[in-house]
This record gives sequence, structure tokens and C-alpha cells, in this order.
Amino acid sequence: MSGGGTLSIKNMRITNEEVSPGTIPDWLLEHLISQLSNAKPYSDGGMARILVIYPTTESRREIIELISDQGYVIDNALHHTISSLMDSIMSDFRMPQKLNQSSAFQIILHEECKKASANLGFPIINPLPEMNWSRGKTAALCELHAFLSSESLAKSWSGPGIETFRKILQSLEFKLNVTYDDFLPERLIEQLINSKQPFSLTDIDGIIMLNHSPTIPKSHIDFMKAISHHCPVHQLGNIGNIRLGKHGLRLIDEWAVTDLSDLPEWVPKHELILQNKENDIDRIMLHRENQSFEATYSIVSDFLSKSSDKTVLIIDPNFENNKYIWGRGMKNLGLPFSQGEHMLINNSFGHWINSYLSLSHGDDAFSLEKLRAISLQQSLVLFPEMQVHPKDERIRPIPDSELLTDIARSNHILGGPGTLSQWLHRLSSDFDFRFNNEEDNIKKESTQWWLLCICRWLNPLLSGFDRESIRDFPNKGVFTNEPLPLPEIPENGDDWFQSTINLLSEKMSSRDNVEDSIKSISVIQTLFSEFSNLRSTQLSIGHNYSKMGPAWIDEISTLIQKINIKISPSLSRNRVRILSCDQSLGCTADLTILANTSSISWDLRVPKMHFIGDIERYENNILRPDGPIRNARHNLEHILKSAPRVIILDSSFDDSNPPSTPIREWAISNNLDESNIFESIIDYSLSPRQAQRIDGLRLSDNQKSLHPPINSNSVTISLDLILQRDRERRQPQLASADGYLPDENRNSVFSFDMKNMTRKTPKTLLSPRKNIRWPVLSAITIDPKNGRKIKSQTIDPRPFTPTSLGINVNDSRNGFKQLENLNFSTWSPTRLQKWLRCPRSGWLNRSLKIELEDSQKEDLDARTHGDLFHKIHHNLILQTLNFKEKYPRNFNSVLADGSPINISDSKIEPQILMQQSLLNLDEIAPWLNRDDAVSTNRIRMMTGMSIREWDDWLSNPKPVPLTGRIGRMIKAELLLENVAPIAIEWDLSLHDKDGIEISLPSHITSPDGESLDSIRLKGKIDRVDLVPFDIENNNWVNEEGSDEVAPLELYKSSWKPRRLVIIRDIKTSEKTDIKDRHYKGLLEELQLALYARSWEIANPGDLVIGAGISVLGHETSHLIEKSNNLLVSNLTNFGTETDITKSLFRFLDEGESPKSDPFRAWMASRISVALNTSDRANKGFINPIPEENNCNYCSVSNICDVKLEGDF
Repeated sequence: MSGGGTLSIKNMRITNEEVSPGTIPDWLLEHLISQLSNAKPYSDGGMARILVIYPTTESRREIIELISDQGYVIDNALHHTISSLMDSIMSDFRMPQKLNQSSAFQIILHEECKKASANLGFPIINPLPEMNWSRGKTAALCELHAFLSSESLAKSWSGPGIETFRKILQSLEFKLNVTYDDFLPERLIEQLINSKQPFSLTDIDGIIMLNHSPTIPKSHIDFMKAISHHCPVHQLGNIGNIRLGKHGLRLIDEWAVTDLSDLPEWVPKHELILQNKENDIDRIMLHRENQSFEATYSIVSDFLSKSSDKTVLIIDPNFENNKYIWGRGMKNLGLPFSQGEHMLINNSFGHWINSYLSLSHGDDAFSLEKLRAISLQQSLVLFPEMQVHPKDERIRPIPDSELLTDIARSNHILGGPGTLSQWLHRLSSDFDFRFNNEEDNIKKESTQWWLLCICRWLNPLLSGFDRESIRDFPNKGVFTNEPLPLPEIPENGDDWFQSTINLLSEKMSSRDNVEDSIKSISVIQTLFSEFSNLRSTQLSIGHNYSKMGPAWIDEISTLIQKINIKISPSLSRNRVRILSCDQSLGCTADLTILANTSSISWDLRVPKMHFIGDIERYENNILRPDGPIRNARHNLEHILKSAPRVIILDSSFDDSNPPSTPIREWAISNNLDESNIFESIIDYSLSPRQAQRIDGLRLSDNQKSLHPPINSNSVTISLDLILQRDRERRQPQLASADGYLPDENRNSVFSFDMKNMTRKTPKTLLSPRKNIRWPVLSAITIDPKNGRKIKSQTIDPRPFTPTSLGINVNDSRNGFKQLENLNFSTWSPTRLQKWLRCPRSGWLNRSLKIELEDSQKEDLDARTHGDLFHKIHHNLILQTLNFKEKYPRNFNSVLADGSPINISDSKIEPQILMQQSLLNLDEIAPWLNRDDAVSTNRIRMMTGMSIREWDDWLSNPKPVPLTGRIGRMIKAELLLENVAPIAIEWDLSLHDKDGIEISLPSHITSPDGESLDSIRLKGKIDRVDLVPFDIENNNWVNEEGSDEVAPLELYKSSWKPRRLVIIRDIKTSEKTDIKDRHYKGLLEELQLALYARSWEIANPGDLVIGAGISVLGHETSHLIEKSNNLLVSNLTNFGTETDITKSLFRFLDEGESPKSDPFRAWMASRISVALNTSDRANKGFINPIPEENNCNYCSVSNICDVKLEGDF
């Protein structure tokens, strides 16, 4: 026995009586009401003054309110649970007040355990003083001690850690002058054994203990036994099998009273018979357990509509996990519901405050994801309101999330120590100003100002490294060069926290929605109260706490994550109560519903406890394997008698969630082979979403839906994918006599193999250029001799114009019906390409602005890698040849001055070019100086140096041999002896701010000679080169050439060029074959042809005689598809020549013996594709084109019903 004395059965005054499960006995309720108005003491012939012990707080509250509703003033001292009686007796013995086990105390307790561990206080758990003592170990010991104390074993337990842990708790009790919960039972028992009668029991004639579960903690049993020393206890326990747990608790193992003469005198006289009140018990079968909610809502709604005063008790064994679902359901029913309490971290304010203070903490400190999340949230005020910008009121401390994304990607900013400095340096750099317009510059300074405010306001929370790195950072605006107003730096972490809370309170107080403001302020007050409690406790016991930096963040973050917010504690006033099984013991209602009864929801597993093994369980008779099932059976016995009508929702039909053991036993014992089957009905559909879900389930079971669909056309959505795959399988493949697909089948095609554009012409067929009809589509010809399939070549058949199915709903949903108002004024080659590949994707991206949010990866983004090489390549040419990016080079003055026409002609040593390029690399990508794996790999790849060699070179830059990819890029550039770069990143808007207008005459507009509207094109050409008419005579300009725009059909004209031009598109590639990338640029993409024609239009007299892809990869190659114009027939050293267009293209109005230049015909063909794409887009055709190359890299494929998935 716990305590300083012993308690024998002789000293106990305990009797027990068997009663039927269900409501409180009528005789007891009548006595409780009568004793309120009878003041005469029992010793003088009055009524006995009886104290009642209830099994749960909820059952106590129910009876008190039942009596109160009859007009009586309640004496709460006569109504207790065992726990509340302990609190009352504790006050009688003048013990220190109970400790509030708040999140603040958990932090204090952890620090004390940490100190003890460092002094080897836990030699088995932490055998070394320097071993880390985690918060998890403190929580495990706390849980173990609470359990052992509840079983009256903590004092004698010899397991690991408990002895030291008890000393720590006792030390904190003494310092704080409080009583720790775990110690209360043993101390009360000791006092009750060795002391006089407590004051709370002096006027009590007896205690009636209502039915309790037989599995209540042993400390509660010992306490009640000790109470019986001072006041007799009479138990009312449910009748039933003791071994199975159906019988109520017996404090001592004695027979129940069966004779009235054996009843204690103070117990009201009543007949000792069982009151087997008949009630209706319905078992409703569910197809799936998750129908429990729907069925409950339906039953409750119907039941409450028939009466205004009836009550309902909903019992959910898994209530803790389902309370948010129940909360939404009750809200839809228009009924009040309290979730009791929830974690502060699950509240929006708690979440964002924790996120804000953690912004500067951890391996992802100031990462793009963290910054972007903080910048987009609307709950917090991140810093005090700033003054107006000193120069430009348009600049405000508001970040641009897209700018943050671009900077993070281009500078490979990942997060962690030093990241803040990287952000500030990049936002303060004017390196990109030449590419930005005024609006971009305003966004950049606004974002810079915002981040400066953030880092200054968060200064106490920064790590020492970050704080030092930004200490002297200038606050001048990157665009205006004006000093930016910044907030005062808080003195320390506590000052920051209080100031931030004050800012938040001011914001909440000014809200228009009063109810929301009150709730928000309540949450803020709870947080501040816990914080204040933590600090006052730390001061009172002499704890030193961190005042700034990561340690402060860790402490406050832990505090926030552990705070519980209590919400509307009163439940009984509600007509509908939702309780767990344990909470419901002793509770009654007019209707009881037992929901979520599967073996998963009603978890009957024995809880696992740290540091308690099987041996300890058996020796001490704790954590018995049959404990949970005995408790569950006892609860079920009460539930079945808790109301005139009880409904059990049984999930026996759900094979994945079979019913729990108590439900199965009950069904078998009552021979319930047949029960009602729950069918969804309109009444319980509490929201449109729920109604649609239920109807969907019914339709999947081949049952009629209960509601007409909101949109009757939606029933065919599931067929879209099936129809699309069927159409793909039915595409025509067989060729006509000429070996190509018949023209009448063109509208049945909406996919093709890109390889067919570069396929060699079969020997038995004519090439597309010489075929009797043009353009042609690839098809299959079966060789009659050997049955071999012969595939022919194809001219790009896009944009596809597949015929509609004729099913209006499907055609409308899949873009075959025209949308309105899609007249795009301008296009870029990239946007046209997206729309060409898949109109649905183009529409979602451009019109609806839907894209996946960028996320940073450890490796370098492919776009960043490409931009890096682009800039190094461009700077090499611009700096060597002394002209500006974006603007065309004045080549006449170059010739007149004798300036170098290209890199090779500059006569600069390759080693010096390499030096200059490496300096550019360091300026563009200073982040490559890091020691991480990405930087090491990229430096090796681009320069051929190790990271140490790179650092050494930066300390002393000097000419070095050509190595790495940069070196190979310079070598390739030196080979271009007969070209003269005249433009880098040339902007089409320089010619016309609205974009260059591109059109074609109808007779050469493929495939049908249709007259199409022109398009306005914007963009930038990577590189434009001049080539000479005669390199030996240095003849670069033909002064006798025309000043008009070059005609596309040059073979029909006497037009003569003034200059000859090559258009190059710069690409970086890690994996793609160089030649394949060039072919893709020529035959699949539109950019080269559109830029070629744009240059000719903007520069009358220029003739584009070549275009191609320059690949900057493992090897640098400048590929060019060259015209067959005689003027350049002898041209050399301009790049690697290809002739892919020679056998493919001719003008639409030519026959099978074409005389045109295939290169010019290629330009007309690609422009035709662009015009057709723009035309269909403007008309509103947005049909999807699911193909491997499209869906694999599509940013909106996750919302497309007909996408290709898997391995395609």
C-alpha cells in the first residue's frame, strides 16, 4: 500500500450493490434533489447528506444540469469525480496548489533532465555525460512516471531513470511551491491514513460511487479505499461477467448487498431489484465505415426535426482523430460543437509565427520556399510600418515572389548558413539592369527593401554568422540609390517576440469581423500568457535562458508546438454531444448513436510504454493484454442502455474495416443475422460536396443517384480518357500509292513520330520535295515482296486539326468548340511553340496563367546552367569585339576602322580569352566559390579546375590554357573565321515596339493555301552573323544590293542582297545528341525560321542564307543549315554545314520539279505552321494533344484528364 501507513479491510467501510446498466437510479436522483431542500442533519432525523462519485466529468455535468433545470441551486461539493474529489481533499490538507503542466513547464523539466544527464543522473539511458539528451527522452520519462504513479508503482519502481526523475520533479515542486499531479494520489492516501477526517467530508454521511469501469487506475482505487476510512462508501456497479469486464468496479472483493437489512442506514431505502428497462436497439449495416458520418448526420437531422427538446449522444471510439470531421458536420447541421482543445501550431497564427521565427533557423534558413511562403501569407505583420520611400512612392517594402524565384534559380540559392547574405548581395546588385525595364527595377528595389526590413527585424534571431555578415550591409536602394527606411533592431529575442505579438494584436483589433478578431486575440493572449509563464518560471528557479540566436528559436518554437488552446469547454448544454467511449460512461440521452465501430477505429491494442518489458508487466500486473477489451465491453454494456433508442452503425460489410471485437460479440450473442442496410438519402446530405460524393458512390454501385447532377454533361468526364486512347489507336497509318498518307486523312491525325521528319527517303519512294503532292505526311507502305513495313518521311503536320466527335459535351470540354475573345495581339516563339505542341497546355499557361510553382533542388537548375553559358559566350564576343548587347553592331565602321571582325581576327591569345571568360564566370556566378558538391562539379565541368585550383586562380587571375567546357567553347569560336557577329540578344522590339509583323501570301501558305492573319512577334535573337560575298577580297557588303525586304520566293525575283546573314540559336545540352538538337530546332521548333524572317523584315537588303543551333555542351558545335544560293556556295569556316531541308521542302505552289531554294521553302513552311497555330489559338481551339514529348514535361499535365501517364 502506498503511503506511510497501512490500510486493512477492517478499517474500510465499503459496500456494493449491483444495478442495471444505463441511467442513474431513480431513488438516488430523487434523494439528490430532496437533500437540497432538507437542511436537517441526518443525526437529528433528517435526510442523509450524500456525496456522489461519477465515472466521468461529462456524466457529472449531465446530472448537475438535470437537477439545475428543475430550479434547484446545486451544491457542487456533493458531486464529484474521483479526480475532482482529490483536488478538494488536497485543499483540505493545505497542500500547495497543483502545477499547471503547461508547455512552459515541459521546457523547464527538459532543462532539468538535461542537467541531470550531464551529471550522469541517468546512467542507463545516457551512460556518457556528453551524450545528447533529447526532448523525446524527457517526454518518455514523463509518460512513464505518470503511468506508474497512476498504478501506485512509481515510488517502488527500480527501472531506468525513474528515481532521478522523481528527484527532479520533487526539486521543482519545492522551488515552485506546487504539487505535481503524479505525486497527488500517493500523498493524499498517506494523509488520509494518518490524519483526521478532511473538512470536505465532515458533513457527509456517506458516498455513493456510481458504476465505474473495472480498469480504472489502481491509485484511484487506493484513494477511494482510503476515503472509506473517514466516510462510508456504497458502490453501485453494473451487473455482468467480472472476467469479461462487463461488471462494474468493486473496490474490495466482497459480495454485493442482496438484502435490504444489509444496506447501510444512510443509503436511501429502495428495492434491491434490477431495473431492466426495455429500449430499442437498431443495428444499421454500412457498406463502408466512412459512411458512419453520413448515416449519423441523416439520423440526427431527422430525429431533431421531430422535437425541439430531445437530446442525442453520439459516441465515437476514435473521437480524438475524428473531431475535426464531426465539427464540420455539426456546423452544417447548424448545431454548436466544441472540439475541446487543439494545438496552437494547427492555428494559422501559431503556424505562421512559428514559421516566421524559424525563417532564419536550420539547414533551409532563408530558402526560397520559406521566403516565398512568408511573403505570401496574410496572417502576420512581419515588421512595423515603414515610412514612404524618400524618392519614389511606387517603391514599397513588398516582395515579388517571381523575382525571388528567378534570383534563387539563377544564383543557385538553396538555404542554410550564409544564405541571407547571398540574397542581399544579389538583390543589391545592378548587374542585370541593362535587361530590366523601370517596372522590373521597382520590383527589385521593393523586394530588396522588404528583405532588409526582415533581416533587421529578425536580427536577434539570426545566427552569429549571419548577424556578422550583414552588420555593415548598406541600406541604399539598388535602383534609386537612396537610403531605405528600416525598423529599429529589437534588443533581444524576447523583445522581438513581444513586439511582433503587439503588431499582430493591433492588426486583429482593427478587423471589421468582430467575432474573428475576438478569436484571434484569444489565441494571441494564450501564446503570450504561456511565454510570460515560461519566463517567470525560469527566473523563479534561476534558469539561464538564451536571449537570441538559434537556441532562443529552438526554445520558443518548442513552446509554440506544445501549447493547447481550449475552446468552449461546456458541452452538455448542446442537444447533440459527441464523446469518446470512455467519456460517455454514465451519460444518457434520448437517442444514442455508436459510430465508427471498426477494429481500426476502436483500437483495443495494449499501449506500449517506454522501459517496460513483458517481465515488468507480468510481475506488476500492469498493461494487461485483456485490459482494453474488458474496458470496451464495459463501455458497450452502458451504451446499449444509455437511451430509449440506441443505434449501432456496423461496418461488417466493409472487408477492409471489419467490426471490432465487442460489436462482433454483441451481434453473435443476440443472433443479429439480419439488420437494416444504410442507404444514402437526401436528408443527410449536408453540403453539395457530400451530396456529390454520395451520388458518385451510388453510381459506382450501379444505383440511381439521389440528386440530378448540377451539370448533366459531367457524367461523360470519365469517358474522355477512353475516347482519347481509342482515337489514338484508330489514327490512319497506311499510305496511298505515292507512299504518303492520303490528304483526306489529314484531319484524323493528331500525333506523329518526330523521327519521321529526319528519316531517310526509302529507295522506292520519291522524297517529299519531289513528290507529286506537297506537303506530305508519313505513312506505312507494305512491301508486297516480303511484307516489310516501309515508313516514309513527313512534313510537320501541325497544328493538328482533328475532326470533332460530334458529341457536343465532349467536343466542348476538349477544346473542339471555339472559345471567345482569345485574340492575342503579340506572340513570342516560345509561346507559339507551347501552343503548337499542345493547345490545351498553351491556353492554360498563357490565358489562365496556370503553372507549377518552382522549387529549388540541390543540383543546378538546367535553365540556370543554360543562362550561365549564354552569358559567358555573349560576354566573350561583346568584350572582344567592343559592341553592346541587344543593339546591332555598326559593321560599316568596323570595316572602315579595320577593327577585328570576329574573335579569330582579333589576334588575342587563346589563354587571354580564357582568362577573360573565367573572370566573367566569377562575376556572373560568385556562388561557384562554395565548397559544396554542386559547385565543385560545375567548376570542374566548366573550367577543368578543382575547387582549390579555382580558388588559387581567383586570388591571382592570369592567362591559362583552354580547358573545360569554356575552353572548348573558345576553341569552337576561333574556328569561325569567315563570320562576323553583328548582334547578340537582338531585341525585335527595337524595330517595332509592338513586335515585328510576319505574314505570308496565301499561295505559299501550307497546307491549304488559306489566307491567314499576320502575327506580331516579340523576342530576342541569340546571335546574328554576317558572312562575306568574297572572303579573299574582304567583300562583306554589296553596295549594289537592294534596299527592300528580301522576298521569300527568291527564285522568282531579280532581288539582290546587300548583306548575307546567319541566324544562330544558342542551346546548352547535357544529354541530347548535338545533331538531334539541331534537327529539332529546324524541323520541330519555330524559333529559327521566325527570327530569320524577322531579321530580314527589320533589315531590308539582308538575306538570311543559314540558320542553326549552336550547342554549348560537352563539346561546342555551331551547326548551320545553309541555303543553296550560289552566293555562298564556296563559303567555309562558318560552322558545321547540314542539308536536312534539301529533300524535304518546296513552296506550296511548286510541282514535282521545284526550282526554289529548299532553305527559303523551309522558312515559308515553318512560318505557315506559326500562322496556322496563331489562327487556331485566336479562334479558341484548345484541344489537347497527348504525346510522350508533350505530357512528359508539361507543367499542367496533373490537371489534364487525357494525359499520357506512366512509361508512355
